[in-house]
Amino acid sequence: MSVIIRPRLESDLPQLVEQLRAQQPVSEYPLRWPLPLPPEQFIVRDTELVAFVAQIDDRVVGHVSVTRVSDDPDGAFWSRGTGRPIQALGCLSVLFVGPEAAGLGVGGRLMDTAVAEIRARGLTPVLDVTQSRSSATAVYRHRGWRFLGHSRPDWLPDWAPDVQFFALPDDIGRILLSGTVVRGHGVASGTGRDARHPGGTIAAQTPHFTSRGVDLAGLEPATINLSLDAATVQMVRPTITLAGLAWTDQHDAETFSLVRCSALNGDQRFGGYLYWPHPETKPDHFQPDSVIELLMPRITGLTYGDRLTVDLPAGAIRIS
Repeated sequence: MSVIIRPRLESDLPQLVEQLRAQQPVSEYPLRWPLPLPPEQFIVRDTELVAFVAQIDDRVVGHVSVTRVSDDPDGAFWSRGTGRPIQALGCLSVLFVGPEAAGLGVGGRLMDTAVAEIRARGLTPVLDVTQSRSSATAVYRHRGWRFLGHSRPDWLPDWAPDVQFFALPDDIGRILLSGTVVRGHGVASGTGRDARHPGGTIAAQTPHFTSRGVDLAGLEPATINLSLDAATVQMVRPTITLAGLAWTDQHDAETFSLVRCSALNGDQRFGGYLYWPHPETKPDHFQPDSVIELLMPRITGLTYGDRLTVDLPAGAIRIS
């Protein structure tokens, strides 16, 4: 059974409301049902930065979002606990998995996706959970989240237990890989003068990525090809997968996986993606097994032969 993580679309909301309702008696999240507001408003927050869903076959089975941390008592609590200003925090929010996907690792995949997104934005991941959700608390602790303390925010009903506050330390759940920038085929950027895609494949793919909820704004319409010193690289746990993307009439639809990551060049950090066209659907212009492709903002002065470090979610790729 294949689990795909992708950006949430508006059309997903009816299924998400049903999954939220179905899992609430077991998870006690949200604390009460029916909610005192439309469930769509519970799922889609005013503070939301981005949201993702888990999909099995054609069925949406889970959800997570990344939200801004507000300048309020909750934000102050996280700020004191992490030693970071409120604006340097990103909150993992509205995480739930429907009953049919329980035990399949979907929650962990969604959590990893949110953490990767938060860190690629240069933020520290934080979250809160009510003490009634003892199983959720145990999962967070097991995955390395650090308990900061408990409190009773103004929004908490009198009958509900305290809220626990967590943060994920910088050294948990990430790997740093260094490689050498090498020359590619020039097809992604259009410099290779492929007659089928004179403007480059990334520029041609971008509107199709946007239609699936992946915003590449601010990233160069080209890839950085990074050789990982003769290692063999395999995709294992992508952040996002877009299956059957029909972006050109020159060949059949392709499947793309993306890993949200950062590139480190000196003391500068650039948020972007590891870009992985699936080999089984890619028609040509394959990269060596030791090369990964990155979609990043312009990195001034970077040239072939330079060393570059990538900050990736642990377990996203396998190196042998």
